[in-house]
Amino acid sequence: MKIVYCTDIVYELSGIDVITITKANALAEVPGNHVWIVVAGNPRSLMSRLKKVSLIELPVDYYTHDNKGMISAIWDIFQKRKLHKQRLADFLLNIQPDVVISTGVLVKYFLPTIKLDSNPIFIRELHNDRHYVLNSAKTLPKKLIALLSEWYDYGWKIHRYDKIMVLTNKEKTGLWKYWDKVQVIPNPITDMNGLTSDGTSKIAITGGRLAKMKNFSSLINIWKKVTDRHPDWKLQIWGVGEQQEALENQIQQLDLSERVFLMGYTHEMAKQMSQASLMVLTSLSESFSLVTLEAMSVGIPTVVYNCPGGISYVVKDGETGFLVPLNDEDTFVEKVCTLIEDEGLRKTMGQAAQKESKKYELDKIIQRWMTLFKETLAKKRGEDPS
Repeated sequence: MKIVYCTDIVYELSGIDVITITKANALAEVPGNHVWIVVAGNPRSLMSRLKKVSLIELPVDYYTHDNKGMISAIWDIFQKRKLHKQRLADFLLNIQPDVVISTGVLVKYFLPTIKLDSNPIFIRELHNDRHYVLNSAKTLPKKLIALLSEWYDYGWKIHRYDKIMVLTNKEKTGLWKYWDKVQVIPNPITDMNGLTSDGTSKIAITGGRLAKMKNFSSLINIWKKVTDRHPDWKLQIWGVGEQQEALENQIQQLDLSERVFLMGYTHEMAKQMSQASLMVLTSLSESFSLVTLEAMSVGIPTVVYNCPGGISYVVKDGETGFLVPLNDEDTFVEKVCTLIEDEGLRKTMGQAAQKESKKYELDKIIQRWMTLFKETLAKKRGEDPS
């Protein structure tokens, strides 16, 4: 089976990129499969992580319009998207794939309009909450633009896909319940190398892009209150992004430079997780939190905001961790301190979290994807799925 993942320009590896690489590598190990990842540009950060997967760069530079006026920029993007479609179509026409998957934003509108003799299935993966942009919009004009964008994408363009994949049942029943094309397959756990935390270190950990939606400023405020009661506990924030300078300033202003650390990017998240005793997350929206699942897999409990999306599908409140009402910093502090002060509870919840994470093991998730591919492709081509 020929499987192609189509994604964006890659600057640094996001959670979506890591998941795509993980699935692509695993699918390439299935006998009879040939897997490609096609990027619009800058594939260097992917190269060292790919095994039997073929990497294709088109390339298309979407950002030559940065110093132009708005009208010129819009025209430039239109032209680049047209070029992108043509180059991608040329590649797909050459290999005639069976499965074509969109994981990014640059190809999602035009990908299923490409006509191929192989009659492949086109799949759209959604890794963010459907209302991600709307939930982050602060002004009326931005909210109106977000609503228009949602209508254009989810009300029109997305219908062209053969399957629309979401990560939790909550997303399917809450947002897509009228669409028979929508199916649920959660993300797999990436390779954590069998590591397990002993739950004794005085380190809390989190990770993600340093962006407004991750809401790390709230977490830093929380940690100020936590360290007033437990000054020997440290917080590590792993990731890079545009909010780094603002977060560094906040840490300095709150006199937390010896207690909160911006750690940068790591290729060894499993090792860092296994050296912590607690995972904390204050995102404003999470479709499916990979970093939470990674923490669970090494046996540490989690305290997270119960934000829009599927986080409540991953974290079992009171069993594997605690779900806290969105932006309720005082309750968040209390839940963190409960786990800090009760090592037995911390370890018990960590063990429950590790057990819960087993359902997301890579082999089980890949079996579900292969079944989906075979059944959907056979139905579209009028063949026997066996």
